[in-house]
Amino acid sequence: MKHIFNKGQVLTMAVALVVLMAVGCKQNKPEPKETGFELALTNADSAAVVQLVDQFFGYAEHGGYTDAAAMIHKAYNNPDSVYLEPEPLDNQQLNRMIGMLKSLKIKSHHIDYIKFNQTYLNEVKCTAFLTDKTEGPDVIKTVFYFKPVDYMGAWKLCMMDSHSGDHTVIDGDKRDSMTNTYQQEMREKNLKKLKSTNSNK
Repeated sequence: MKHIFNKGQVLTMAVALVVLMAVGCKQNKPEPKETGFELALTNADSAAVVQLVDQFFGYAEHGGYTDAAAMIHKAYNNPDSVYLEPEPLDNQQLNRMIGMLKSLKIKSHHIDYIKFNQTYLNEVKCTAFLTDKTEGPDVIKTVFYFKPVDYMGAWKLCMMDSHSGDHTVIDGDKRDSMTNTYQQEMREKNLKKLKSTNSNK
């Protein structure tokens, strides 16, 4: 028996087939694996990056705009840069950074996540609050993307610069998920630290 389909039915079946194939490919897509650089990192590396970020904002939140800007370095954007030391900002870049921080008048900050990838390609997303409030409809905030670079075992704090070819490690549609994962990890670490402190009393 012959089955006769009109053009509309054929088009519908074709679209359905494409959707099923796309879903199947998405489900079979392997999860990204950690790089060798990530596997070699220790808690000391995470702590060093957090300390740099907190120090930067500590200066900025208390009017130390020049000290904050002086912490920022220029990073290179290719694998060969692993051999090149990030350089301090030149005078023009330094003044531009100081002016930006003065205009923002940051009140407080929050580290949304840290993602390590390679010596020259890492990402820290931070929310900077420009109001005393950190929640509610009256909150004013902005986002900073830092690019910490591991040079010869010492961490240098750089900023993402799309004009120089920088790109974020985490895709835009995955940032919320990355933030939730990082915050959960931080809660678990703090809970373990609290339990350890209480057990030693």
